[in-house]
Amino acid sequence: MIKKTLLICVGLAICLVFMSGCEWSSGGGATTWNDRENFVDFSGDYKNSDGGVIVRTFGAGSGSTTNTTTATNTVSGELLATGDGIQTAFFGRLASGKPLPGSLTIAVGGYRFNDPGSATAGNVVLTVTPADGASGTLNLDTGAWGLTFPAPITAGTQIIGAYRYFSSSSVVTPVQGNHGDPIYAFILQQTGNMIKIIDSCNSTYEGTIGSVRTTGGYPIDLDPSDMDPAPNAGPIVAQFSATGYSQGYSVQIVGVLQGTLSGGTTLSGRTMRATYIESGGYDADVNGTAQ
Repeated sequence: MIKKTLLICVGLAICLVFMSGCEWSSGGGATTWNDRENFVDFSGDYKNSDGGVIVRTFGAGSGSTTNTTTATNTVSGELLATGDGIQTAFFGRLASGKPLPGSLTIAVGGYRFNDPGSATAGNVVLTVTPADGASGTLNLDTGAWGLTFPAPITAGTQIIGAYRYFSSSSVVTPVQGNHGDPIYAFILQQTGNMIKIIDSCNSTYEGTIGSVRTTGGYPIDLDPSDMDPAPNAGPIVAQFSATGYSQGYSVQIVGVLQGTLSGGTTLSGRTMRATYIESGGYDADVNGTAQ
């Protein structure tokens, strides 16, 4: 009886040693954790290489589209210069740059200088009223102007310009592949084979790394009962899956992580290639590089 009891105790001790190694399960169907992948760490901040959204429509070659709108603006009463009773020549540049052809009028006391609208680019000679020897020029490409007078302009006399010009504004719209706000980054945190992903909209996804192999197919997460030495250099590919809830939708992210192992512990050139699957059948590409 004593021998039998001792044998049971020894057996239990051996079981505890194996169970306290590097793997455990919380039971009840929970995901099993192990630390066999600890020597390869894919943790990092993953973003698209072009700076656009990381979750984007399938086949979208760019992270965004740009829509440009234009408007015609009117300037009146722009102070270009002021006479000092000495100068007979004045030069400057319109504050808004390139004016619309035929739109510029400059008033100086009793003088009126006008763009006759005879050119659409380059230098144009302004018409002058009265025609007493005064002259003016305008560069339609830059808004640079010049005026000369036969006598000095009285001190305090303002040189006032009025013209029209085009303005444009651009709206950048991400070619995003998810509902809600666009996602620009995934922060991946790895502990053993467990991962957590937090996106730039502060949504969280949790999951596991599955098979970890070299690109040649050599398994890294080996059977603990038959552990061959893990490689210490070369490309490493890891399957992964994570689930979460983002902006009103249940989401699953499924794909692969890849990097190049050197020195047995350093993993460089980490990338994430995956499919972002929203509930309701809305799928998108994930193509990120660790920063």
